[in-house]
Amino acid sequence: MKHLLLFAIALALPSGQLQAQTLPAPPRPIAADTAEWTVALDADQRTYYLGREYGDHALALSPSVMYSHPSGFYGQLQGYYFRQSAPPRYSFTDLEVGYANEFLPRWTYSVSLDRVFFTQALGRDEPRINNGFEANTAYAWGPLALALDYNFFFQQQRAQTVSLLLTGTLKKDNWLGADALSLTPGAEVFYGSPLALLRYGGTYAPPGAAGAPVVATRRRRNGTVASTVPDATAAPSLMGYELTLPLTYARYPFSYALTGHYVVPQRTSTDPTAEVLRPAAYASFRIDFTFR
Repeated sequence: MKHLLLFAIALALPSGQLQAQTLPAPPRPIAADTAEWTVALDADQRTYYLGREYGDHALALSPSVMYSHPSGFYGQLQGYYFRQSAPPRYSFTDLEVGYANEFLPRWTYSVSLDRVFFTQALGRDEPRINNGFEANTAYAWGPLALALDYNFFFQQQRAQTVSLLLTGTLKKDNWLGADALSLTPGAEVFYGSPLALLRYGGTYAPPGAAGAPVVATRRRRNGTVASTVPDATAAPSLMGYELTLPLTYARYPFSYALTGHYVVPQRTSTDPTAEVLRPAAYASFRIDFTFR
């Protein structure tokens, strides 16, 4: 069940393509005997990225379709709907291509490139980082796994992020009608450039910050613009921590994952002084349909 293991590891990782979760990142399939298609839908009760919330308890939906070839190459098309954005609520589409495989049976890796296409075009003077490169590797010791994820975002601006995730999996096969039922608690730390908050094409303005516009005038997934831009010269720093608890029920061709998140943001030099960064909890749900 290599796909299930990678899905559990990736579930809490931030990624170049929305994964704000931080949204749950899609599984990165390693080479299989046959090509596979996976159609998925992510639903997030709240929207977080690098320990920062976008909107005010805003629901986000992210449908996707991924094709994985037996060689290890894959491609994914992912959309994003943000409830608190200005119309149109569908904010952008993310196209990703990559390669995933393993160094050793317990040591996996993936590399990918992606580009974000916005529903509403950005003006030339608006900050943007539409392109992304991601490298991920994970090593498992029995039920424990350690994953390292690196992102380099680039276009008019450049930013980098690194995250480290430790997970432990409790798994029961052929139980309650499932091929596999697993619980995968995880702990993750985020480190990176504050400018990475521009990743999805605009600026980050937290609710309640002095001078910050209302939710409908922010952009990071939501297709609108705000007035607060992180300092491009700010050094990378600790952005936050996150605890996750995904419960996954897999019965081919479907997989369902309900995840609890607890986010602990850390203040950086670019956060508005008037902003109060508080820990927060929310839930997300993901459904996958895989076929060959």
